[in-house]
Amino acid sequence: MTRPKGIDLDQYKTQAKELLKQVRAKQPEAFERIRQHHPEHESLINFGKIRLADVQLVLARENGFSSWTKFKQFLLFRNGIAAIADGDLERLRLLLDENPWLARYKCRTGDLYENGYFAGATLLHHIAGNPGDALVGPLPPNIIDIARLLINYGFEKESGNYTISLLLTSSQASRRGVAMPLIDLLIAGGAELDINKPGLLNEPLGNEAPETARELIRRGAKIDIRHAAALGQLDLVKQMVNRDESLKSNLSLIPLSHNPHEAKKQLEQAFFGACMGGQTDVAEFLLGQGVDPTAQQGGQTGFHYAAHMGHLNTVKMLLRRKVPLEVINMYNGTVLGQAIWSAFNEPKPDHPAIIETLISAGAEIRPNWNKWINELRQRAKAGSS
Repeated sequence: MTRPKGIDLDQYKTQAKELLKQVRAKQPEAFERIRQHHPEHESLINFGKIRLADVQLVLARENGFSSWTKFKQFLLFRNGIAAIADGDLERLRLLLDENPWLARYKCRTGDLYENGYFAGATLLHHIAGNPGDALVGPLPPNIIDIARLLINYGFEKESGNYTISLLLTSSQASRRGVAMPLIDLLIAGGAELDINKPGLLNEPLGNEAPETARELIRRGAKIDIRHAAALGQLDLVKQMVNRDESLKSNLSLIPLSHNPHEAKKQLEQAFFGACMGGQTDVAEFLLGQGVDPTAQQGGQTGFHYAAHMGHLNTVKMLLRRKVPLEVINMYNGTVLGQAIWSAFNEPKPDHPAIIETLISAGAEIRPNWNKWINELRQRAKAGSS
């Protein structure tokens, strides 16, 4: 399906008027567009009664919409997104004043809106900056004012609750320190967040949003060894491993399980979290507790996660501890393969150094990887010159 290249409704209104002029001037190209995209093209062309509404329908269908109304709604929604991205509060207010339905409009046009966790998103969902820069880009400085405006123009509890989940897993909102203020606004509007929900901290800590996790902890969210490890709280990890009696008085702490199988699983998960978060001291301590470094979560070992996330010091520690290099992840990739893929697709500053460190440590280089390694080296050389 073709997607509109512009977002200006006036632009398409002008195009419709131009097409109508071309039809009335009997230009063959204009009639061909009518034939291809108007469901009643034969009668329209035979009787010559083509109106503005007919050419508007043609434009809408050329852009993948069944009607001009649906096309217009989509364009206004896109204008709303642009206003959010620009931090243009007055333009957004004007759009909502003229089109009150816009606050509740659910978009299902475009790759990110058709499938996955952002399908059917509203304007409110865009305040989370999740998914990242692909939609709104960097959140504007006045994102809280924008959120307040959207809430005032048409808040729905279901939409508010889902926006909270987007904020909990938004690395951008976490970095900017706006995740919890935005969540507070949504809660004031009628949305809900259960601060005592078991595993609540898994959401931000699994999505590079540690500042959000820390604020949730300050508000009373329950913390277990996985969370302590991901946040680099080595003293707390040690106390949990040793089942320190002093922990019993802190109701916000979830102790390590007394079931050996479950405790082993929790320690492994803590190791994954430490590797993902670059918490090198914690990861090394857990290895000393007998955690299996070849165990996998989500099809990856802790070593894969450390390489993927660009944590050079953690990678060096794992090499020093003789953790196997050639374990295969769910994508049939070794640690080096994962690092190469990540350097191109989700690059971090230390990925080139990690790749060179792994190669120096004897990591196997598959034949088709040399061109990617050489390109990374050329980039690094160009960047340093």
